[in-house]
Amino acid sequence: MHTLDEVVRADQALRWDHTIDRTLVHRDSIAEVLLTDLIRLADTEFLVAAQWPRSHRVYRPDHDGRHDPMLILESIRQSGLAVSHFAFGVGFDQQSLMRDISFVLDQRTEPRALRRATNLAITVSCRDVIMRAGRLRGMTITLSFAADELRFASGSGTIRWVSPQSYTALRARGGPPPDWDQLRWNSVLPPRRPSPIRAAADVLITAEPAPSARRRLVVPLDHPVYFDHPLDHAPGMLLIDAAWQAAVEQRADGARLVGCTLDCPMFTELGVDTDILLSPVSSDTTGFTVGQRGHETASGTLRVAP
Repeated sequence: MHTLDEVVRADQALRWDHTIDRTLVHRDSIAEVLLTDLIRLADTEFLVAAQWPRSHRVYRPDHDGRHDPMLILESIRQSGLAVSHFAFGVGFDQQSLMRDISFVLDQRTEPRALRRATNLAITVSCRDVIMRAGRLRGMTITLSFAADELRFASGSGTIRWVSPQSYTALRARGGPPPDWDQLRWNSVLPPRRPSPIRAAADVLITAEPAPSARRRLVVPLDHPVYFDHPLDHAPGMLLIDAAWQAAVEQRADGARLVGCTLDCPMFTELGVDTDILLSPVSSDTTGFTVGQRGHETASGTLRVAP
């Protein structure tokens, strides 16, 4: 089987006719693969094609056909993984750690999902590349999103790669690894109600009698998107979505997410009570922290627009 880099691409034209190999983006379900092509422009510059569907199992467009901004974050995550494997030869036995991720959306030029899927061209630049013994150990990617030749979003993310042995040692600091099947069998999800942006089955915070600044995280281990495959910690996509759901309920003003940041200095463990605490930063920005056992495992900001 040829790698993408071995295929002659003289026209440098992106393709949207099929997805890339799902293993490149660490997905089990083909339906969750957003990337369709990847072209190397230079040693650390790439052009990525992605397609956003007209609808999605969780990230559905709004009544005006505007895509859920969480698709930007998932495209950043998938791009970092795919570029690592494709361009830097990272082995599939290596473990990835997304240390931070962010995006900014321009509502004036963003595409709509009204009559067809949305084809995207994403420019990816790699910086602060860390190589040790000829292996990629970390880098930060910056991305620019365009649809119909209109730029509408930018983003960034820092990814780290560790060997299986190093990952095992790193996770051992938090105690014995969780038993995925036991956690799943023993998990009892609290009652949840639909939110303005999610169906009840996709809500990640507990129901409260009134919007609160502190919400308990719900971790649905059987969820087909948040846990497309078994993980030993709560993923960043779940943490951001939960914080955004909490902010939507607290604001109750129909505001839309147009930017966010997330930093993950620690793992957010499974099977442990987890709280999300919201704090106002400005009229359009809310800060959030993720806490477990008195420790802050993640933090970030959410920026909204009417």
